[in-house]
Amino acid sequence: MAILVFDSAPLSAFARARRLALLDQLTAGDERVTTRAVLEEIRDGVSEHPELQDVLDLAWLRVEALDTLDDLRLVAEYARRLGSGTHDIGEATVLAWAEAPGATAFTDDEAAVQVGRERGVRVMRTLALVARGVRRDLLSDEQADRLVDELLSAGGRFPFGPGEFIPWARHGLLDKSR
Repeated sequence: MAILVFDSAPLSAFARARRLALLDQLTAGDERVTTRAVLEEIRDGVSEHPELQDVLDLAWLRVEALDTLDDLRLVAEYARRLGSGTHDIGEATVLAWAEAPGATAFTDDEAAVQVGRERGVRVMRTLALVARGVRRDLLSDEQADRLVDELLSAGGRFPFGPGEFIPWARHGLLDKSR
């Protein structure tokens, strides 16, 4: 069982695509957490994207506070490296929480991925999660392509266009030994 610490971008993309139930299925068996800062980011977007409210109501997503002095120091270090924007603070809290218990940060932000990996944090991106679903036979190739297309339409940013996930993923992410 992994501990996945969710950033706002994957949660937002799945919510806007109306696929949170599938996200639940793809991460079932993992401990799923996020931070208060991430939920504040999500809450701030509800007026523009009402479907984000569904994230705030998820029963399977545990919310963690980072409020000890050690937590705050670590968040400050990540925030210094990432920037001081609203989303940067959320990403800083995700990386800080993932670093402390040895969890996996679930984010699609390139800067957060790089900074986290530099500090030894395991990081998973949305496309790796979808590929894991294919490798575990939770998704067929067609279902995975359709899901990624829906995430693209919902604002997900990936290095290919619609219908190209499976061919793209065959170059590494769909290696059954992963």
